[in-house]
Amino acid sequence: MSQAIAVNHAWSKVYLPTGGAEKVYLLIEVRGNEGEKAQIRALINLSLVLDRSGSMSGEALLYSKKACQFVADQMNVSDLLSLVAFDDQVQTIIPPSKVTHKDLIKHRIESIETGGTTNLSGGMIEGAQHVRKNKTDGVVNRVILLSDGHANEGVTGKQKLFAIAKEYRSSGGGISTMGVGDGFDEELMEGIAEHGGGNFYYIDKADGIPEIFEQELEGLLSVVAQNVKLTLNPSDGTQIVAIYGYLAEEQSGKPVLQLGDIYHNEVKSILIELAFYPHIQGEHNVIQLNWDYIDVTESAVACSTQIEISASFTSDINLLNEPGNAIVEQQVELTKSAKVIEDAMVAFDNGDMEQGQKLLKAQADQMLRLSVTMSSPAMVEESAKLYSQLENFEYSSKKRKVLHQEKYRRMKRK
Repeated sequence: MSQAIAVNHAWSKVYLPTGGAEKVYLLIEVRGNEGEKAQIRALINLSLVLDRSGSMSGEALLYSKKACQFVADQMNVSDLLSLVAFDDQVQTIIPPSKVTHKDLIKHRIESIETGGTTNLSGGMIEGAQHVRKNKTDGVVNRVILLSDGHANEGVTGKQKLFAIAKEYRSSGGGISTMGVGDGFDEELMEGIAEHGGGNFYYIDKADGIPEIFEQELEGLLSVVAQNVKLTLNPSDGTQIVAIYGYLAEEQSGKPVLQLGDIYHNEVKSILIELAFYPHIQGEHNVIQLNWDYIDVTESAVACSTQIEISASFTSDINLLNEPGNAIVEQQVELTKSAKVIEDAMVAFDNGDMEQGQKLLKAQADQMLRLSVTMSSPAMVEESAKLYSQLENFEYSSKKRKVLHQEKYRRMKRK
């Protein structure tokens, strides 16, 4: 592949039975260029969309403005920046413009004051339109949406908001979301980011806002590949059972994953659960990976490549009993724990505290046992994080958001 990205893969088992197999896992990792960062980075076309509803008064708005001012300081005169603030009304505070007068930009940011209710959809749409109107090949096009509340004005239905985010992503942009405090809807904010091809962040306290903005901006300043798309083409004897980590859409009968932008040295992980029909003994190509993306390491170059992945089939019982790949098994267990957390939250939401805690404890116990058999410090750490969620357990909006963030992190296998 080109210098922009590299792809590695590994099977959960080295050998597969000739008679067919279920629950075989393939781990695919795509990494941004590991070399030195490019001397000339891709330009950025960024819209900051800031919630200024009444609930953002005080520290939340104060730190949000500081974060936006930090972003302006890090951008250069060739980048485009816009800023939209919303409550029940939507206002463009800074129209799309080159970042040439930073003092004026920071003054306008400082002038933002809190208002009424939360027209999240209006803010998101206006920010996306600013970016879309100025979209250029090879430029990083991104909306960063920050809110501490529920969408209660304008478009409020989750599926409609997801569709808006997806439509924007399909035009070559991305939306990252940041939920602050205890009052926002975590499913909504994560869903917008997932459909919008961006990142989701939970910010517990307002003073953490600048750090998360800095983390997101650091990635945007080091994009090496844009609009990364993976199409999975299984052979006739291969069945894709499930795909974990990224949303998959069917196009022309094939699963397609939109992975968004990839940063310098970033790793994105896709876990695929497969089943196989009987195969004769030997090595067989079982799935083809078709990659499409824009390489922006030097200039905007459209790239497309195919990778054939093979598997070894055998009837030799000794080979079939060989230990599995510990790294893949660890990633599988992380994914399983994400699904357990999701099931536990459903139990908690339905008032069944006992069942939810039982699920979390059983998964923590399982990961602790695996940490011994796999000699895995990472499994010890992940198990400890689950146990910590059960200490002095009290289900609240904050606890739900902490669990949701854990689920998100584990499903992404980060």
